Amino acid sequence: MNEILLSIIIPSYNRPHFLPRAVNSTLQQTVENIEVIVVDDGSEEPVNLPENPRLQVIRLQKIAVML
Repeated sequence: MNEILLSIIIPSYNRPHFLPRAVNSTLQQTVENIEVIVVDDGSEEPVNLPENPRLQVIRLQKIAVML
């Protein structure tokens, strides 16, 4: 892959059924030099997406806050 021209960031929290469509849509764009970053904000069910060299999944841990 050449130098990255565009980064697309998709935030997600407990919406795993929406992610495949969103990721596929971004990867099918005519711009080839893209990276897609999915940020899972501590969902109860981990994000499960097919491997792709232009896709990165970042899973954040839930932090309990005591008030």
